[in-house]
Amino acid sequence: MNAQRWIRRVVVVALVGVSSVAVAATSSPADTVDAQATGLGAGGEFHPLTPYRAFDSRPESPINVTTPGPRRIDPAAEFDVKLAGTGTLPASSADVLAVVATVTVVDPTVGGWLAVRPTGTTGTSSLVNFNAGRNVPNLAIVGLGPDGAVTITMGPAQTGNANVIIDVVGFLSKSSYAGGSGARLTPVGPARLIDTRETGAPLRAAEVRPVQIRGANSYLPAITPAVPNRPTVTAALVNIAAVNNRPGSASTFLTAAPTPPVPPVATSNVNVVRGQIKTALAVVPVVDGNIYVYNHGGETDLIVDIFGYFETGADAATTTGRIVPLAAPFRAFDTREPAFGNLPIGTGTVEDWSFEAFAGSVLLNGAPIGTQSALIGNLTGTDLTRLFPTVAAETYITSFPGDVGKPLVANLNVAQGEVVPNMSLIPYPKTGSPNVVKMYNHYGSIDYLLDVYAVVLS
Repeated sequence: MNAQRWIRRVVVVALVGVSSVAVAATSSPADTVDAQATGLGAGGEFHPLTPYRAFDSRPESPINVTTPGPRRIDPAAEFDVKLAGTGTLPASSADVLAVVATVTVVDPTVGGWLAVRPTGTTGTSSLVNFNAGRNVPNLAIVGLGPDGAVTITMGPAQTGNANVIIDVVGFLSKSSYAGGSGARLTPVGPARLIDTRETGAPLRAAEVRPVQIRGANSYLPAITPAVPNRPTVTAALVNIAAVNNRPGSASTFLTAAPTPPVPPVATSNVNVVRGQIKTALAVVPVVDGNIYVYNHGGETDLIVDIFGYFETGADAATTTGRIVPLAAPFRAFDTREPAFGNLPIGTGTVEDWSFEAFAGSVLLNGAPIGTQSALIGNLTGTDLTRLFPTVAAETYITSFPGDVGKPLVANLNVAQGEVVPNMSLIPYPKTGSPNVVKMYNHYGSIDYLLDVYAVVLS
């Protein structure tokens, strides 16, 4: 079954750090402009860091907090966290276009949402949605305010509390950054690298499993190699899923790292309870060609899907692979809204979404930024409804370019009663209709929405 939905609104957005990324547009139509790269320097390039915990509001282990203690989930729960200068992150916000980090809500006593934005800006587009008692992470690509900080907002207004953890994995640099060039993003697939359900070898408690990145081949679809076997590949963009429904499963977390994590492990990418399937996008630095996934407790199956890789050595005069965050997240669509049909997607349905108007409306210093190969956005599934009254519903949603068949991957897994977000890399087609992407829902009917956080330049 196929359906078509279109993003009709042309939206003009500004970009974080516009003064540091100089792009002059040609006179071509907005949706076919090739941006010129004069003076781009290291702007929009990724610099991996050894992952570290930059913030932890829990009273028993406070990190980088001025007022330790739980953060209330109400309108007063808005506070700033200074990230510049923590760990190995540059101390000046003049060097950092955006921080790449995993933001986790821990031990919430009620359900709610969390938003993160540069200090000094407005907006509360949710990054994390959570239920009571569930630890929920999500990848964030967020700029820093002039003071080097981000603002955390939690809601809605009700009695309750939760804590927040921020684990930094790297940063995107501004063109003025003097620390050298970084890496550019090449979208891949998406495609599957490993699924331990097929090998019969789940991760045991405290086990570390290597996953090949450099030179790795994928399957469904088969890409040989999915990632080049070159030392210039410095990080991987992967979706990591914990399928935590084995007899020996227990509540646990998974951590992906550039070297084998040694317990006690301080950072996490995926948090799951027993019986749950959970997926999270992660940027993982690559040192020896592999990434290493640690399982905290019980036994759980591991799925790793490759979405892209970061590589150094790109021509400084080109824009390809540079990531440019929007000044504020843009709500591209929400199927609950009348403007987008007010209609959930059904079982086994594929829907087309056109981002052509959006891509042509992204401006830098008042001019179109140019052609883009992908967008990075927070995809959220909500209000999953059963297909049959007596059968509980679980589903997954997959996004993929409009010129390829549906891959064997999932952007997010959703069960009834859950609101599940996951940051996603959504590539545009290389052939055919420009900027058209497809969304597939596996089972039941579900509403979904997308907030765009950044674009990847061609």
